[in-house]
Amino acid sequence: MSKIKLAINVKRELKKLNHEIDLKIIKGLPYRAEARRHRFLTTQFYTFSSPSRISFFRRTLHIFASFVL
Repeated sequence: MSKIKLAINVKRELKKLNHEIDLKIIKGLPYRAEARRHRFLTTQFYTFSSPSRISFFRRTLHIFASFVL
């Protein structure tokens, strides 16, 4: 699968996940697992969409940020 198709699939999954998180927030339910998945997918999306524009330092920060929660 090409990087463009991967980025499109990840973006589609992020939209679904955002909707699911929004519903859980409205209902007052915990959404910790979804937030962790969202962080991972966001990192993947930026990696696939424009790896040359993101510096090594910034990519490293994204990786460390995914382990915070």
